[in-house]
Amino acid sequence: MRTRRTHAKANAPLPEFLRPLFWDTAFHTLSPERHQSYICLRIMEHGDLQALRWMVRYYGKVRLRRWLTQRQGRGLSPRTLRFWQYALEIPKRIVDQWLAAQPEPQWPPR
Repeated sequence: MRTRRTHAKANAPLPEFLRPLFWDTAFHTLSPERHQSYICLRIMEHGDLQALRWMVRYYGKVRLRRWLTQRQGRGLSPRTLRFWQYALEIPKRIVDQWLAAQPEPQWPPR
């Protein structure tokens, strides 16, 4: 029975209210399991409260923390990364290291 629920979850489409976040993608082709990084980065950076709640409910804080730690915060702005530091209870010193390792933005051009 557990297998069925996991399988059903893996095949579940994204909720329709997330469509505006993925304006540049064939929304119906997105899979929460196969495209987790793309989906989470977009929701973390641009999502509203409803999108954030869906993401945390779907993936869970433990999985999101593991995923963000493996990425070392790459792909998120410093402001967004600080928010998720608190939301996912990631130690400040670790996020400080990630931010220190990020290259300086190249804008404006020198």
